[in-house]
Amino acid sequence: METEAELIMSVVVVLACAIAVLFVGRRLRMPFIIGYFITGIIVGPACLGLVTEEQVSLLAELGVILLMFTIGLEMSLKSLLSMKKIVLIGGTLQLVITTAAVWAVMVAVGFASNLALFIGFLVAHSSTAVIMNLYQNSGEIDTKHGKIALGLLIFQDLNVIPMMLMVPILAGSAEANFFGELLNFGVGMVVLVIVLVAAIFLVPRFLTRVALTRSKELFIISIVAICFGIAWLMSLNGVSLALGAFLAGIAISESDYSHEVIGQILPFRDLLTSFFFVSIGMMLNLVYVWEHLILIIAVAILLLLGKTLINFISVKAIGIASGAALLSAIGLSQVGEFSFILGSTGLEAGILSQDIYQVFLAITIVTMAVTPFAVNAGPALAKRLIKPKVPGENIFGNDIESCDVRPKEHVVIVGYGLAGQYVAKALKRVDIPYIILELNAETVDREKRRGERIVYGDATRDSILEYAGLMKARTIVISIPDMEAIKAIICTARGMNPRINIITRSRFISETEELYRLGADEVIVDEREAAIQIFRRILANEQVPQQDLDQYVKQIRNDLYDQYIDAKMTPNARETEGNGWFEAIRLKAKSIDEKTATSRSSVEQIHVGRNCEVAGKRLSDIHLRANYGVSVIAVRRGEEGGDTVVAPDGNTMLEEGDTAVVIGDRAAITEILPLFIENTEEKEE
Repeated sequence: METEAELIMSVVVVLACAIAVLFVGRRLRMPFIIGYFITGIIVGPACLGLVTEEQVSLLAELGVILLMFTIGLEMSLKSLLSMKKIVLIGGTLQLVITTAAVWAVMVAVGFASNLALFIGFLVAHSSTAVIMNLYQNSGEIDTKHGKIALGLLIFQDLNVIPMMLMVPILAGSAEANFFGELLNFGVGMVVLVIVLVAAIFLVPRFLTRVALTRSKELFIISIVAICFGIAWLMSLNGVSLALGAFLAGIAISESDYSHEVIGQILPFRDLLTSFFFVSIGMMLNLVYVWEHLILIIAVAILLLLGKTLINFISVKAIGIASGAALLSAIGLSQVGEFSFILGSTGLEAGILSQDIYQVFLAITIVTMAVTPFAVNAGPALAKRLIKPKVPGENIFGNDIESCDVRPKEHVVIVGYGLAGQYVAKALKRVDIPYIILELNAETVDREKRRGERIVYGDATRDSILEYAGLMKARTIVISIPDMEAIKAIICTARGMNPRINIITRSRFISETEELYRLGADEVIVDEREAAIQIFRRILANEQVPQQDLDQYVKQIRNDLYDQYIDAKMTPNARETEGNGWFEAIRLKAKSIDEKTATSRSSVEQIHVGRNCEVAGKRLSDIHLRANYGVSVIAVRRGEEGGDTVVAPDGNTMLEEGDTAVVIGDRAAITEILPLFIENTEEKEE
């Protein structure tokens, strides 16, 4: 019980301190990883000593496993192939030149060759977590330099696998042991390829079966089982659990469910990963760092400048524009979180001493802390250092957005039931791009084969909406019937993109008020629209003139809103009405929903009011067809039971009390209604 209590206590202490640090760090725009490092320093033995590393080691290891798993999920093999020039050529150059440069410098100053090579491995990696977080927040993830950075990061992360397998070789001393470890390395790589290929073919099929059950509980259990199961199988071959989880993520990355898996696993990953970075901070010896502060700062500056230069050369060598090459080089100048994992392995294997590991930790944290400021200064620095060869040339390249495969100014459709299908058909007819989010695996599989742009994913999760390009979408249409899910989607979408237009359905009128309050722009109510359409059909069958029909329908709408919104206003709500928030919701609801959906071509009856603008005029004088595209196909004389003029010509006169039968666009018919409305002022005169 004491051990369990200590574990709970350590979790509470770490989380409480992290909240305080991250809250302050948020105001200072400090990357969350740095906040976790600071948290670890504060609660660890170097400062307050509230928590020991052993108390958080289990949670930290689980965090690393989930971090590696989600990074593997985000590494689509198709994306790798589409960026093969950047990944293979640029990535190889960056990795080889960086490792070779570090090795040469360290050997020259007297370090052992195996240690120098291992440090080269550590320095060659950049931080996927820091850079992707910065680029996503700034909207640079889809720029040219953002795609270059992503390609190089993918290559670096993939190379952690052979580097980890080479740790026993670098740590060995005897020649026989070296060849034995080399053989193990070769066998390990073969086994990895076999397991990975098998997983790529089998895991997506298994997830399809699970998704067809439509059970969220079974889905999340299956994800965790796959992640830890493949990681365990890999560990039997001498591969770390973290790398095994990374390969498990890659195996799932090409399935239709990868983005839903990310959405399901992210909350657990973010929580547990925080303990990993906190544990890194706890390992930092502040006394040692203070004693070697000048050395650490000097090496960190040289490392940042050196990596920037090497990254620039590597990217420039494949023909990238100088501006984009420099921005990506600056972004990748720090040391990454995978180096912590690799460094821990090297420390356990005896390659690194504790002193060298302390210097490495301090330098890595410094480079990560500097990165946000360097990235922000990058564009101004690029414009100052790089001059265009010809006036007007774009130093960042002419294809900054060319790598972005997601549509822009598109519509996100949530749910592909009957309503969602009609929305998609309508958008397709007018060539408006869209993407569909659906949780029915059978529907996703069927529609994908038909060529629809449809994704399996829960739209209540921000990671799914982010993948659907919500930040660049013009509208999100929520067509699902689940009210709790609708509320969650509205809140998430409005928080991610305050400018997006949100259109949703609702089953009952009584739910309208809350949906508008949460941020919906338009609410289509099944119950209300059914009642109004029935009412409209009844009056239309009774040959009620169009403007009277519209007036009746409008009155019905207002009555419905008065019944379900105004009636629910409490005295406190009325007192706050002066602030305008509640009244604005009510008026917005009324004004929006008065715009009823009708067919494009419509035949309507319009009553000719007394003293109206068209009364006493011939059809040829009012130019309805020329000005509005509306044609009069019949005129019924008098208020009731008069003669009817079918197919009237231009000389047909419209008199007060007549009823004109017109055909044309619904919007155009609405536009001509003022011409037929009774003029009360002239009547009084």
